[in-house]
Amino acid sequence: MTKPTIHDVARAAGVSIKTVSRVLNGEPKASAATREKVMEAVSALNYSPNLSARSLSGLRNYMMAFVLGGEAQKPSLSLQNEYIAALQVGAVTAAREAGYHLLVEPLGMAVEGFKERARRLIAMPAVDGFIFMPGLADNPDMLELLIQRPGTYVRVSPGRDVPSLPATVRINDYQAAFDMTRHLLDLGHRRIAFVQGLPGYGSAELRFEAFRDAMAQVGGHDPALLRPGAYSLQSGREAGESLLSLATPPTAIFAANDAMAMGVMAVAHRRGIRVPDQLSVAGIDDIPMAAAVWPSLTTVRQPLMAMGAAAAQYIIARSQGRHDTPPPATFQHELVVRESTAPPQG
Repeated sequence: MTKPTIHDVARAAGVSIKTVSRVLNGEPKASAATREKVMEAVSALNYSPNLSARSLSGLRNYMMAFVLGGEAQKPSLSLQNEYIAALQVGAVTAAREAGYHLLVEPLGMAVEGFKERARRLIAMPAVDGFIFMPGLADNPDMLELLIQRPGTYVRVSPGRDVPSLPATVRINDYQAAFDMTRHLLDLGHRRIAFVQGLPGYGSAELRFEAFRDAMAQVGGHDPALLRPGAYSLQSGREAGESLLSLATPPTAIFAANDAMAMGVMAVAHRRGIRVPDQLSVAGIDDIPMAAAVWPSLTTVRQPLMAMGAAAAQYIIARSQGRHDTPPPATFQHELVVRESTAPPQG
């Protein structure tokens, strides 16, 4: 059977050979729609460019992909997230210092055909490695594809270890949430509410487990003070409205990330509830806005830019043939006590 050529791909996609070449080389000039058509043709034809000559001559692609998970139908909304932005700044800075480019690829997990889109993405021949954001880092379909197709992959804040995918950048999410819960307990709070993260996100599961275990040391948590969240400002607002409407509201609310904590504080301000005098609020991440809001947010700092840089540096080292480069180590977190937490009144 004749091996498909770049001409066949161009014909199937209805584009020029030059456009196919641009897409396969990761050049930014091609639109998302064009890139999608070309990669569909590549997948349908099982086209595989001959990269062996490049490898033998010591050439690299100087391109890595920063893959956003996103929820629902608009994964690009993740671009507005300060958490993602800090990771991206770290990655792009490290990439540029080494002469590499960072390709940002949204890959909505709830979009129809997710698995096939993911398969085409990791088959892109011009990419030296991939950095997968939370959600994707634990997605079963994504993990199955990564295990089946060996490559250089870095997972951000996964909740589970996968022996064949050892490269991760993360803090100890369990310990971070445990430390924050202990901070609230040490202040004297017992009626502590918890706003959970997104289902399927390993960090969300670990943070809830830590909250539950820390509360068990003082008799356990109240299930009536748990609220679902989506790692978004709006979900924090919704949780805050619900919790602060209770006949006996909590004296402290711990949200599984800063964005949700800020949503809770917005509701408290609107209701005339003084933070921290009448309500303590805490989060995790220490995104830039955490220090800018009023009152400034007590949180757990993740060194997000350093984590993004480490992910990029690992891919660079592997692409340069340094295959004995160890995966990045777990990063240290830091409890940052600001103005939004205080002992309960009375």
